[in-house]
Amino acid sequence: MIESLTDPILIIFIIALTLSAYLMFVNNEKKTTMLLISSLSFSIIGIASSAYTYIIHNKMVLQGSTSFCSSEGIVQCGSVIGDPQWNNLFGIPWGVFGILSFSILIFFSLCLYLDRHAKWSEDYLNYAWWAGIAGLPFVALLIVIELTQVEGAPHICPFCTVAHISLIGYVSSIYFLRIRRNMGKWSENEG
Repeated sequence: MIESLTDPILIIFIIALTLSAYLMFVNNEKKTTMLLISSLSFSIIGIASSAYTYIIHNKMVLQGSTSFCSSEGIVQCGSVIGDPQWNNLFGIPWGVFGILSFSILIFFSLCLYLDRHAKWSEDYLNYAWWAGIAGLPFVALLIVIELTQVEGAPHICPFCTVAHISLIGYVSSIYFLRIRRNMGKWSENEG
């Protein structure tokens, strides 16, 4: 288990999640900008971790094992990502769905960051909110699968967990952005 948690890529993801959370909670005169950057960074971390789980999946399919993650213990990803019964939705690996979903979230956050005062910005903020909320039941389902369904359960896939936390962080950032917009604090000089 300790070996899984000292993986350099996992440590980079954890540092990135910590920085994204810091941006979400920092209070300064540029709070809206910080929240937009936070939502963008959470979605970038999510797409990166989803892509990494897809790489692990492909290595396991081709080679039967991978050096990218441990296959033993509770904290490991080999039996979670390598289980063909549970690592797919309609025959497509969850990593691919993560890549596609986080791509949409990146699009909304990037559009809002680049032009928050456009006519469509309120609509895009709502689209970002509902797109993020739509992913939360899948996060819950995947956690249940990790803890109860895969062979030898419970297991916790650390790279999957990074994607889950990224989505939760994204939804939180968008939630705070919606509050700022509703309170009339969307522009930096409005508090």
